[in-house]
Amino acid sequence: MAVEFRAGQNAPLATPSVRFTATASVPVDLCALVVDTHLQVASSQDVVFYNQPQTAGVRLDGDALVVEPGRLRPDADRVLCALGTEQVTPVDTTLTDTAGTPLATFRIEPVAGETALLCWEIYRRGGDWKIRALGQGYAGGLAELFTAHGVEVDDPEPATPPAPQEVPPLETGATCVRMWQIFEDASRSAAAYVSAHEYAHHRLDEELSAAVADPSARTGDAAEQARARAHRRCDELIAAAEVRYTDDSEQLISELAALEGALPAALASWDAPAWRRPGEAADGVRIGEVTAPDRGPLRVPFCVPVPLGRPLWVDGDAEAAAPVASALALRLLASRPGSLLHVVDPAGAMRQLTDLAGSLLAGPPVHEVAGVRAKLKGLADAADLDALAASAGDAHHPEPRVLVVSGLPHGYGSDDLLHLVRLTQLAAAQQISLVMTGTEDEGVDSPAYRILAEAAQHVPSDEGRFVDPWTRTDWQFVSDTGPSDPERIRAVVRSLECRRQEI
Repeated sequence: MAVEFRAGQNAPLATPSVRFTATASVPVDLCALVVDTHLQVASSQDVVFYNQPQTAGVRLDGDALVVEPGRLRPDADRVLCALGTEQVTPVDTTLTDTAGTPLATFRIEPVAGETALLCWEIYRRGGDWKIRALGQGYAGGLAELFTAHGVEVDDPEPATPPAPQEVPPLETGATCVRMWQIFEDASRSAAAYVSAHEYAHHRLDEELSAAVADPSARTGDAAEQARARAHRRCDELIAAAEVRYTDDSEQLISELAALEGALPAALASWDAPAWRRPGEAADGVRIGEVTAPDRGPLRVPFCVPVPLGRPLWVDGDAEAAAPVASALALRLLASRPGSLLHVVDPAGAMRQLTDLAGSLLAGPPVHEVAGVRAKLKGLADAADLDALAASAGDAHHPEPRVLVVSGLPHGYGSDDLLHLVRLTQLAAAQQISLVMTGTEDEGVDSPAYRILAEAAQHVPSDEGRFVDPWTRTDWQFVSDTGPSDPERIRAVVRSLECRRQEI
């Protein structure tokens, strides 16, 4: 049974001949490079591809590439098995023996526009031969791959640069999706950058190990030159990866800048023109940004769809979480023109919001513990009645509401938490967007509290770590704390007031 390899994994080669094949959703062009210890070809005769189907020890055989290490030129150190495609696509590769028995498989998923892939290397280690899965990609196609390994490639005729393309118009209800697509592109580019770094350092370790493998040759000019070449090759690989990542980031930054003017207010920055336009519903809200300062200046808005599938819980004490909860409340109000705001705030941490946004409140905010139970019970009972009416065929639709509950669990009794659970269960159907703040307290002996903490999507009150769902790459998440200038908050509130009057 074939072993499924990961990038960098190696194993001994126990067969005198190995066949390399690949499958993808588009046609692939197999090729091979016979290289020395510095990964460079000696001449154009060391390249095997459709226009030159064989060289000593390597040949194309139908849809397979056959390598016979024992027949390579004497000073060859390894064979790089590669392929090219016309478009970016995942590729499944396989190595088999002469009888067609699979030896190893390796799946490669390009993450940064690569259309040429180094898949496997068959390399000499002492008197034996080994195989290693690579997975290194080249966005410039086979021409870039060949050039990187010393093959002279004819320069193509200079092409007329394409005219600048305008960002296609945003489809109604697709803006949050577009933000996630940009984040996915950023994640895949970052993963390629990280992978290239790891590959370069892995290659450096291998080449330095080879340079000192012979004790009699560990010192002297030849050894120093071998180590210098290994470090230079590592630096070149890292530099190429940084150029590709920088180009990708600049493209995404440009795309985000072009989109900014078209985003609805709930997804836009606080000084965007959307806050001065008539009420415009949104399919999501911005809750922060993801960034990686060690990888460059790219900052991608982090958005969640509305209506909220889960309540948002801002982690931290009431005072620290208040700016984030206030920003979320204003954005949720903007996402559904005509929404009203309810605030339950026994700690008094949300007073700036309630003072500035008084005209958007559905009723007096609760700033005392004594008023918490009646408020939450009244909201939960009303939501229950609305749900019953809807199930009976009543065509009445309740007004969208935003409920901010601050300072959990302190100041809230068991019944209060149960009312919140009821609201959580009815929120999506009854157009209730629920924002909670609080610190998780393991000492609270309440099943309702644990249900709330587990059901919510947690948001840090300042910064936190986020691992993207596509490539598992690390990002820094920075929460949206709203405008720092009270006058800017007043302008946002006035915009929301105008939107409500238009309904």
